[in-house]
Amino acid sequence: MRTGRRAVALLSLLVAASLVLAACGPKPGTNDSGTQSETPPAQSSGQPAVGGELRLLLAKEPDSFNPILHATVYGAEIVSQLYATLFEFNEKYEPRPNVAESWTISDDQLTLSIKLREGIRFTDGTDLDAEDVAFTLEAIMDPAYTGPRAASLADVESVEVVDKYNLKVHLRRPSAPLLINLNHGILSKEAFEGVAIADMDKAPASMEEPVGAGPYKLKEYVRGQYVILERNPDWFRSAEFGGAPFIERIIYRIIPDSQTALAALQSGEIDRLTPEPADVALLEQQFADKLTAYRWERNGFGYMTLNTARPPLDDKRVRQALTLGLDREAIISGVLEGRGTIPPGPIPPLSWAYDDSVQVSGRDVARARQLLEEAGFVLNESTGIYERDGQPLKLTFFAAAGATTPEAIASIARASWKEIGVDLEVQMVEFNAMMDNYVRPGNFDITFGSFTMGLDPDTLYYLFHSSAGTPDETGKVNGFNLARFRNDRVDELLEKARTEFDQAERKAYYAEVQQIIADEAPVIMVYTNVYTDFVNKRVKGVVNFPGAGASSDFIYRWYIEEQ
Repeated sequence: MRTGRRAVALLSLLVAASLVLAACGPKPGTNDSGTQSETPPAQSSGQPAVGGELRLLLAKEPDSFNPILHATVYGAEIVSQLYATLFEFNEKYEPRPNVAESWTISDDQLTLSIKLREGIRFTDGTDLDAEDVAFTLEAIMDPAYTGPRAASLADVESVEVVDKYNLKVHLRRPSAPLLINLNHGILSKEAFEGVAIADMDKAPASMEEPVGAGPYKLKEYVRGQYVILERNPDWFRSAEFGGAPFIERIIYRIIPDSQTALAALQSGEIDRLTPEPADVALLEQQFADKLTAYRWERNGFGYMTLNTARPPLDDKRVRQALTLGLDREAIISGVLEGRGTIPPGPIPPLSWAYDDSVQVSGRDVARARQLLEEAGFVLNESTGIYERDGQPLKLTFFAAAGATTPEAIASIARASWKEIGVDLEVQMVEFNAMMDNYVRPGNFDITFGSFTMGLDPDTLYYLFHSSAGTPDETGKVNGFNLARFRNDRVDELLEKARTEFDQAERKAYYAEVQQIIADEAPVIMVYTNVYTDFVNKRVKGVVNFPGAGASSDFIYRWYIEEQ
């Protein structure tokens, strides 16, 4: 599971999203150490032209085509093409006009005034105006909202429609990450007429008949097989980019198995792939004439979520024992082939808020056993497994089926934790089924996934603020705090960081959050890594976005030049 190559669009997951980051990430074309590597070969001397077909991969079934409901990178991949947002963030993480033509903030930082472009049309031919923007934001703020983005608008008090192309966002308190947190795909109010907010996920406009104003529109979706998008000839920024989007049709093939996806890239059936680490060297050595490699340092991490609401993981000592018992070095060397490091905390080194004083806890089997004994467990000498009240310490680990990396990590975890007296049962389950039936309802002990941070450390609000992990009336968590982690001090720090505009002060708040998370261990940070995206050389105009690689956010710039 890779939640969020797109900012918590995340999300995604998620979908996830945060603020305008000072340009502190690596530049395109950097290597593992952050130093400048060789520049990727020039794409083309020709000019982009409309035409051609782009063949892409969806590793899992998309969960939703609604920009405020999707919770995975697979839904985000499609959403990013179908919908328009208020702002666009360039390669330097600077906000630029998109649907919003201009904006101003009041002196007290409590009112954001937004002027919209005129003449934007949804793909059904209706106008996009201030009512649509207000509808989108107010849907997220509605108590009946069931998506994962409620935390993004926690500081918004109300949205005022001034006239057809002007609106004001009124805040309860100043908000440093405001522009990012407002930057959701804009829904058509008319397309959801008569639909209750609680039932948005069932509306045709959320899946079968999405109505957006992005560069592409949905042509066909066959579950389990493919999603086809076609060029939106009326895209409002077309003239600005010389006729973009240039690619006539995008076909997303749904291929859950990573080795099948690799074969599809090698044969030319798909044009882009972020392969498993073990396959990178093969593609670099044997397919250099067919594929361009885009290396990028990840602004995120692979991690294990521990269900802190479920015994025995409600005991910090047990969570700490699992962290100390996991052989993360073996994962880095054996699974990632050395293409990664162990992150000490939940903010990657790419971020300006990274705290280098947080130390990585090395593996310590003896200390892990000691912590389990302090938590009341007694070793059963005959089985080698700790017990408490006559019950063995057995935990269930869930990960998405189809990819070799989580399977290999699960195998190392099972062996590692057996050494400290923990019996681990591994369940590899289809991704959406895993999320719907086990993870979101809380029917799990441990799950593995990955998360790509947004443009600002405010993303931590989505992962660790208690409001993002509070179950609804059915017991399901709709936010990204799937650990159900609750800590009053973390809540306080995350809320203060949102209202603080001085970067040094914000960094101090986030530093303390990182220290607490490292100590409380609601998650186990397994790795942060360097990815390599491989793109067929017939695809030109690709942008290597810092922290996101050959991101789909700029597909409207891509074009096809057949060999």
